[in-house]
This record gives sequence, C-alpha cells and structure tokens, in this order.
Amino acid sequence: MNSAPSSKPRRVAVAARGKPAPVRSSVKSADRVLDLLELLASTGRAMTHAEISRRTGVPKSSLSALLRNLVERGYIEQLQDTQQFQLGEGAYALARRGAHNRDLLRASEPWLQRLMRDTEESAGLSVLRNDMAERIASAQSPNAVLYSVHVGVMQPLYASSAGKVLLAWLPPAEREAYLQRVKLQPRTEQTIRSTTVLRRQLNQIREEGVAWSFSEFTVGIVGLAVPILDVHGRALAALGLALPASRLDDARKRKLELALRAAAAEIAAATDRPRPIETKSVHI
Repeated sequence: MNSAPSSKPRRVAVAARGKPAPVRSSVKSADRVLDLLELLASTGRAMTHAEISRRTGVPKSSLSALLRNLVERGYIEQLQDTQQFQLGEGAYALARRGAHNRDLLRASEPWLQRLMRDTEESAGLSVLRNDMAERIASAQSPNAVLYSVHVGVMQPLYASSAGKVLLAWLPPAEREAYLQRVKLQPRTEQTIRSTTVLRRQLNQIREEGVAWSFSEFTVGIVGLAVPILDVHGRALAALGLALPASRLDDARKRKLELALRAAAAEIAAATDRPRPIETKSVHI
C-alpha cells in the first residue's frame, strides 16, 4: 500500500512572545553589488581587489565578475596606474539624475495643475530617455472630450511635440548622431518621414521656442511643448499640452503658447531656487 508522501515541516523564524518573525528575502548578487557600492562610497577612496573582498566578504572569484560588470557599466572605474577600484562617473550621474528628477517633479507639480486649470487641457512633463521622450508627470483635462496624458508613456522624439523640443535642445553633436541613426517609423499618416523635414523643423523650434505636433503621434490630437531650461540654457525637460484638434484655432494657439512659456519659466526658477509657490488661475 502506498503511503502519502511525507513532507518536512517548514521552519519558521520565531520572534518574541511566539509571534512569527518576518522572513528576510534577498538576492545574494544584488546584496553584493550594493555592499560593494556602499563600501566605495563610504570610504571615498580607491581600494584594491583584495581589500574589497576582505571588507565585503565576497569571494575573490565572484568579486572579479561583479567588478568587471560594474566597470563596463561605468559605475566603478579601475585606475590604470594602481589597478585599484573607485566609484565611477556612472554612479555619480545616477545619483544626480535621481535627485534632479525628484526636484523637477516637486517643482513642476503645482504649475502643471495651474496650467491644466488655466487652459482646461491636459498637461505633461517629459524628459529625455535614450531616444525617447518619457512623460514623468501629468495633469488631466476636466473636459469630457480630452486626450489623456498618462505618466510613463514613451514617445519617439520625432513624432511628438515634447520629443521635438528635447531633440532641438540637444548638443549639436548628439542631435546629429541621433538624426544619422534614427529610423522614422510612421505612427500616423502625418508622422514626419524625412530627416530633411525634421532638421528644418528643429531649426524653427530653436528659433521660436515652441514645438508643435499635428496628429503625428495620435490621430486628431494636437500637441505643443516648450523647454524648461537651466541657467546654462540646457533643456531639463519639455512642458507640453495635448488637446483635440477641434478645440484649436489661431487665436487660441497664441494663448496656449503664452501659458506654456509662463509655466515653464516658473518651473525652471523653482528648480533652480526651491521656494514656496503661490499660484493664481487665469482662465483661457
């Protein structure tokens, strides 16, 4: 007769007073990477392979693989003269980018809401993410007919107003490298298909300070965006509006542009010099 398979009792950590203690779940390789980065950050100096192994407890063979990957990614660099390791520019850039986006989000939130209230159109804030424009904040229009601007949406730089702004304000060498490698895959019938046309638009955007997209990313939707510039004239982000084409005429174009420019200037100032923000709505 076959007996039911036996199972070993599961061991549960017990805390004080007989209550189960939370079980800590971790990934060894992730812990090792974090231990390594934290060690180099805390000492602030270059360290040998042997010292890193001793202080982190990571076996030398495993440490070699971790260091090799982190060096390739730029988070750690190896000094040529001593062969010691220290934090690389990639680690510092990651920290700066995280702090920058946090400050940018904090500064932009009240102005996105004001922009949405004043224009009654959906507003969004986008940043450059590789060859795409990523929306990192938004405020939705109260209109029954609207274009929803969801956070996390990635748009091609050539097919959206925010993307064109970010592309127009790239350093010339980076912009040219993008134009050389990009494949202009159409999203709609109106999407730009020629780099010659795109170059002409980018020059115009730099001159006028505003980018437009007419049904180029989504049929029937107009987008306009302006840059949020730092003190050096570099684009921190693109601030934009999106609305059904049926709600746009020549008179409203100018009003929407003015509202965008004013909000972008306020966000740039708040990002550069954080301060309490008081907003007053002016209906458009």
